[in-house]
Amino acid sequence: MSMDATFQEVLRRLPTPLQDYGQTLPHRLGITQEPTGAWEEFWVLDINRDLPGYVAEDPEHPGTRLVSDAALAHYRAAHHCAAIHGLIADRLVDCQVAPDMGLLLFRGIFLRQWESELTAATGDRRVAREALARALTSLRRGTALELRTMARRELDPRTYAIQTREKLRWGGTAARCLLRQTGQARRAELLERSYDLFCFALQCMDDALDCAEDERTRGVSVPSVLGLPSGSLVRAMPALLDSAITLAREARLERLALWLGSFARLAHGIRPEGDADRNEELGRRLAVVAEGALWA
Repeated sequence: MSMDATFQEVLRRLPTPLQDYGQTLPHRLGITQEPTGAWEEFWVLDINRDLPGYVAEDPEHPGTRLVSDAALAHYRAAHHCAAIHGLIADRLVDCQVAPDMGLLLFRGIFLRQWESELTAATGDRRVAREALARALTSLRRGTALELRTMARRELDPRTYAIQTREKLRWGGTAARCLLRQTGQARRAELLERSYDLFCFALQCMDDALDCAEDERTRGVSVPSVLGLPSGSLVRAMPALLDSAITLAREARLERLALWLGSFARLAHGIRPEGDADRNEELGRRLAVVAEGALWA
């Protein structure tokens, strides 16, 4: 089931006024150009849409899954609900949207649905609630850290990596639970480390691309507070992705490793503006510091 299908399934059970509001929610959040735009216009990368599907294969029996089709559907739906809740929360905290009643209601609706789907997937409400508590605690911690560093206009590479990990850790919750609930605790840990590196690589790209707009709208950008050229954030990506691939392979997550490999090949070919040698050197340094900070 796609993210948009999950959203529509939740929407159809709501009162008509909320259904009407919800149909334009992606547009209200500023992630689509058209009022009737879809969630997957924003969530374009396949592993961000379906991370549970990428970890569900049994490495001991290729071609078979660790969980039933029904359980995997619940893990996917939990992942989708986490993404929608997380995006609404992020937009509200960053003041990118006005906090109207509809957004606050949908933030709560998808938090509850996230818990419900994870409970159905794991068969254990306590496990689901503990997983959500961990994700939400990280989200609050990462958000508070980001707000503080941007307000002070002080940021170092180590803090940058940590705040990104904490702010985005919810994204791996469902997939991590799938592995842990099937007795794959070590693989779950390696998955989380791999996905953290991938998410940080994406954040580096996003912050480099948003540099000019952030300078215009906020008077500050991530590269400027780091004291780094935006091109160095782009060139940090290949090393981060290579490490993510190594961890995915160690976890025997072959499908994930293959996807990351394809993405890494694209990243290796990106040559941003600016001094190429300086971008390369500073990018490698950023990647090394970030990786050490994430799993010190």
